[in-house]
Amino acid sequence: MSKRFLMVITHSTDDHDRANGAIAMATSLLGDDADLALFFVFDGAKMARKGVAETIEADHMTPVRDLFPMVLEADLPMFVCSACVKKYAIPAEEIVDGIKIATLPTVTAEMMDRETIMF
Repeated sequence: MSKRFLMVITHSTDDHDRANGAIAMATSLLGDDADLALFFVFDGAKMARKGVAETIEADHMTPVRDLFPMVLEADLPMFVCSACVKKYAIPAEEIVDGIKIATLPTVTAEMMDRETIMF
């Protein structure tokens, strides 16, 4: 059985290094056959909007535009904070395919049997 993780991504356009690092770590975990789920919250929720992930690029890292397709193809559970969707005025039709708008109880249920990584 592979290890189970929930990665909480709290940054996007506000901190390219942390956002890029989170997605790079996610792809690395997937490469190691980890059972991974993602939760985009706070400024990280912006990454759930179509087109935003492709703009994130940190120095000395593979850009998110090259990594994010691997995450999406993995068909893993991905959630974006419903309150953050409202705060950042992200229309439902602009949410990246495969990312579900979720309330905190949905996410905490995912946390119960996973190790949590905060980024």
